[in-house]
Amino acid sequence: MADLINTSSVAAQSVLPSFAVYAGTKAYVSHLSRNLRAELGAKKVRVSVIEPGLLDTELQNHVGSDEVRTALEGAKQLLEWLTPQDIAETVGFVASLPPRVNLPRITVMPTGQPA
Repeated sequence: MADLINTSSVAAQSVLPSFAVYAGTKAYVSHLSRNLRAELGAKKVRVSVIEPGLLDTELQNHVGSDEVRTALEGAKQLLEWLTPQDIAETVGFVASLPPRVNLPRITVMPTGQPA
């Protein structure tokens, strides 16, 4: 048995102005994961995709739009974002499940993030 756990984003399921490329690449990862699960499940490979919400990483340092960067900073003031440790613990949980259990898609959100 093996596990393939991909990381995507809630952006994969959303329409976000100024995030078309980011959302599109994350949608690809999520869709690829669903297809790989269909192909590899019979070979005893569990495929999962984790789609986090607001996550405190270096990504915000690479946003080209001042407007979006300001909005993200404002969101940090309003609620506590997920940490990389939160996602690592989610990966550990998914991989620790019995071999008969597969969680194909996991959405992990900060408690205060509405959508």
